[in-house]
Amino acid sequence: MAKVLNLNADGKRWRPHRIGIANDHVRVPYANGSSFASQFLYREFNQRGHEVTVIGPEDPLASEEELPNNRVLLTSLPLKAQPGVHLALPTRRGLRELTRKRIDVFLGQTGTGMIDLGLWLRRTQNIPFVSVNTFHWASYYEVLFPESFQTNRAMHHLFSDRVIPWLERQVASAYNRSDGLVVLSGGLKQYWRDRGVNCPIHVIPRSVDPAIFDQAAGEDPFPKQATRGHRLLSVCRHSREKSLDRLLRIFARTVATTDPLATLTLVGDGPDHDVLKNLVQELKLGDKVFFEGEKALNEVQNYYRHAEVFTYTSLSETYGQVVSEALWCGLPVVAMNDGKGVQQQIASEYDGILVSPGPNESESDYRFGRAVLDLLENPERRLKMSEEAVARSRPRCSPDQNINRFYEAFHQAKEHLESTGTHATSSSTQVAVPSAYHLVRWTGLHVAACALGSFRKGEPVPSADVPLATWDRGVTDPVRSPEKSESKVRKLK
Repeated sequence: MAKVLNLNADGKRWRPHRIGIANDHVRVPYANGSSFASQFLYREFNQRGHEVTVIGPEDPLASEEELPNNRVLLTSLPLKAQPGVHLALPTRRGLRELTRKRIDVFLGQTGTGMIDLGLWLRRTQNIPFVSVNTFHWASYYEVLFPESFQTNRAMHHLFSDRVIPWLERQVASAYNRSDGLVVLSGGLKQYWRDRGVNCPIHVIPRSVDPAIFDQAAGEDPFPKQATRGHRLLSVCRHSREKSLDRLLRIFARTVATTDPLATLTLVGDGPDHDVLKNLVQELKLGDKVFFEGEKALNEVQNYYRHAEVFTYTSLSETYGQVVSEALWCGLPVVAMNDGKGVQQQIASEYDGILVSPGPNESESDYRFGRAVLDLLENPERRLKMSEEAVARSRPRCSPDQNINRFYEAFHQAKEHLESTGTHATSSSTQVAVPSAYHLVRWTGLHVAACALGSFRKGEPVPSADVPLATWDRGVTDPVRSPEKSESKVRKLK
């Protein structure tokens, strides 16, 4: 493996040799776009000769094969509202172990208090810190609470008007003490600029793995009851913030009543899986909606290639990796226009259709259903969108281009650290921030989150026998090589 040199002389861009990647999951219990993105970056940087360390919370259920070879696991607390999720805590042992790794740059692929780990390293070790925005707090906070919270207007106002703005100010302050922020869409860049972030911001979409998604379509994975030409698909974690309940109601009220052959297949699992199953029974859709459970990525690509339309109603995405995967496979998408990650990916009326989520939700749902029906009824339009989806997704989601974008972010982070020093803040006046402060804030945030999470009953962790992607696949034990030929547009059925 070739050694990567840390050069900044003779006009060469600085590249780190040792890269630390913080991730909120080191064991991925179910589909999580941020964690899969971290796994992909881990493998890609390793293959390019870097020494990559993954930093994240301990998980008592993790087996050795689920963990990266090079890692630092931090003492953690379980988040009961989200099964399989643990929140890392700073301990002397963990921080000492991480310090011994002597990393050159720290990439915080995290939306939790581990952002403060990056600030602590920057302050105490003079390590450039690049943060990645992975959470949209305004959409996510409801997940921590029980169903009764949904009807409590006072609590909603408290969180939406007070708690979330305060939390976003804390996050913006942390970003401003870093050496750069990576966002996944132009909309999110403006979102954080509006909230006072003035550090360098880099727009870097997530990559699609050609080794998996450029494979030819395999055997049809859909249930026999799902008639070709009428298949809708949604792939995501079954958690409240994904708004699958809204998708099910749209399907029941508009799509299924107009097209009796239309079916909706849901791939994924999560804490609200049983809630969604009960809703399907309530809506009398038992013979039209199919729950396929968690699937390995190489199986998921078969669903994309054998479906007609991908449907997505989530408004909580900082990106929405499944949308990129669907488009890469030539599957047209109908989605809500979130103004953030999903909107960035879809050229409406070219490779998919974006529908405004409001202000009248009932009218919006009807327009969404009619957009879906229009694509089901027009195979020629679907074919044209399929071709556009393949053509437009390649430059945006190319692994090589996105890794180069990270290299540029690392280089600028190094320059930013050298020009501002370890006392950089959000104001023009440089003020020293005690390193212990970050550790205290990190601990307090995670203890509070775990306490709030205890109010909602957690569901069982999805089956552990599903072969999800692992950290070192493609580094020490590759399972397949990328196709040499260009991906072909999917055939209409």
